[in-house]
Parts: sequence; C-alpha cells; structure tokens
Amino acid sequence: MKAVYDEPRYYEIAFSYRDIGAEVDTFEQCFAKYSGISVKNILELGCGNSPHMEELLKRGYTYTGLDINKSMLEYSSRKASTIPGQATFIHGNMIDFSLGETFDFAFIALGSLSARNTEEVLSHFRSVAAALNRGGLYLLDWCVHFAPFSERAESWTMEQDRTKVTTRWSEKLVDAAEQLVEETISLEVIDDGTVCHLSGTGVSRVIFPQEFLLFVEHTGEFEFVGWWNNWNLERPLGDVKDPKNISRPIALLRRK
Repeated sequence: MKAVYDEPRYYEIAFSYRDIGAEVDTFEQCFAKYSGISVKNILELGCGNSPHMEELLKRGYTYTGLDINKSMLEYSSRKASTIPGQATFIHGNMIDFSLGETFDFAFIALGSLSARNTEEVLSHFRSVAAALNRGGLYLLDWCVHFAPFSERAESWTMEQDRTKVTTRWSEKLVDAAEQLVEETISLEVIDDGTVCHLSGTGVSRVIFPQEFLLFVEHTGEFEFVGWWNNWNLERPLGDVKDPKNISRPIALLRRK
C-alpha cells in the first residue's frame, strides 16, 4: 500500500474542504492587529502540498515552505512554477532547522507539529524563534488540545474532476505518561475508475494549553498573543465553555 504523503495530489483533494481564502484573511487580520512589523515574507512549516501558497502569492507576499517529505516539496514546486510570485521550498525537519534567513510571519497548519517529546517541542520553538524577525508572528493551527484526550475517528469524501477521495482519520493514545498519540490517515481513491488505497501513521506528543504557555515562557523568545476558535478572531477560546464546541483552534505568538 502506498504512503499518503507520497501522493500529494490525492492528499490535496482529501483536505480541500478548507476555505483557504478565509484563512489567509485571518492571517491578514493578525498582521493588522498584532504584528509588530510589516509582513512581506512568510514561512510555512510542514508545508506539504502548500495549500495557502497560491493565495499568499496573489496577495503579494513571498512564500517559503519547509517539509521533510520530498514528494510534497516537488509537487508544491511544480504548482509554484505556474503562479506569478516568489516561492521557495526547503527540505528539512521542523523540529530542528536553521534557514540562514528570517521571516516576518510563520505558521503551521492542521496540527502538523510532529514533536515526539518535550525536548523536541522546545527545539521546535527555538528553531522558529531563530527564523522570525522581532515583532513577527507565529500562528499554530490545531496544535494545542483544549479537551481531555479521547480516542477519535472521522471520515469524509471529497471529489475533484474525475477523482473521488474518501478519507478515514483516527487518533488513539499509545503512551499516557509521555502524552503520545498515534494518528492514522487512510485514503480510498477512485481516479477515473481506478481504485487505490493509501495510508499513513505517525506518533506525536499532545500539548495542552497551560503547558503550551509554559513552553512559550521557557523559551523566552516569544510572547503569547491569544488563541481563538475555528480561525475566528471574534471567538476567543476563553469564551468557549464546552470543549466539544472547539474546532480547529489557532494560537498566536509574537517574537520578542
């Protein structure tokens, strides 16, 4: 069975339910309200198929994507070649990286922070701090868990042209003491009548809200700006009383 992350086009279709334009609108709201500097160049960590790239380039930003999967980077690079604007792609590990340049804004989407232990979380924050200009922002999507952990499973289907992708996603606890969860993604693809199956499994450390704040304090490089529900700056998470109502929370930090 092929790996999910080695088939970027199918992965892109699977997660095409997002409103990318609205998400970039939220980026720009953050720039206007919270950034200490003018934003021109943007870094995405764990960029994968770089779904935000085209919209960001259209709005005049430069884009750099970092990912550990070469198939994803090659796919993103081919997309970028058809779009006006400056896009760069870097093969690297988001846990420990040094880019030799700095950026005005960084973000990570869809809970892609793949740290496996506390030291890797701290290493990630140190690497991001080194890559951000002072006053720049770091936005994390779905990387902080705001409810006690419970096993979850979801499925959905997306179609594009003559390709239909059914995604099954699940998450289960594998080590309570280390707060490690195993995430499994499987895709059933029907592409112009041909059926194939893809799968991928990864283990990462769950981060809860108060320890997230402790990580930020420990690094000493960021200040906490806020966190909101479902990419909506009008919905601070402090106002959400039932964790069942929390979906795709975003957290925002500013480089000191």
